[in-house]
Amino acid sequence: MNDMRDHGSADERWNLLRSTKVFDAGDRLKVSQQSVQLPCDRVVEDYYRVDLPSFSAIYAVTEDDHVLLMRQYKHGVGRVCFTLPGGQIEAGEIPEFAARRELLEETGYGGGLWLPETRLVVHGNQGVASAFVHVATNVMQVCEPNSQDLETSTVVTVPRDSFRQLVLDGQVPIVSHVAAFGLAESLLAGR
Repeated sequence: MNDMRDHGSADERWNLLRSTKVFDAGDRLKVSQQSVQLPCDRVVEDYYRVDLPSFSAIYAVTEDDHVLLMRQYKHGVGRVCFTLPGGQIEAGEIPEFAARRELLEETGYGGGLWLPETRLVVHGNQGVASAFVHVATNVMQVCEPNSQDLETSTVVTVPRDSFRQLVLDGQVPIVSHVAAFGLAESLLAGR
């Protein structure tokens, strides 16, 4: 039986032979062209890697069992939709600290019980970014939102059992937020 935690042996991993910077926009976006050697010894000279900053996605549940959402225009989606609170993790910042900061800034909610975070990779081949999923229960409003984000947003709460339908209706179109929902509900099922 395979151990699901197996990270592969050295003979299964790709060997990075060379990496050349193609584009660098500082801490916002980096693209590199890599030369990689596959386990079968084949060399791929034009493998591209894209790097964006890591970010948090927070599935925050209030004391009355409602999920905190943001209703906002997302340019990558091209429309107004529902999103989970969250945002960029600054270089050197601890992911949970960033998540707590983002939740407070965007929604005015804080406190509660925070479960251990889960790190997900956005794209299995190019990497792109790490999404740190945080699940917090019993959060409460402690101040007014004070977000400096580009988007204009409205804080919305929905009953936990209604969030699933928003996902199924395509009103939560960001894949990391859908993953956060599935992970959170799996963790909370036994509580």
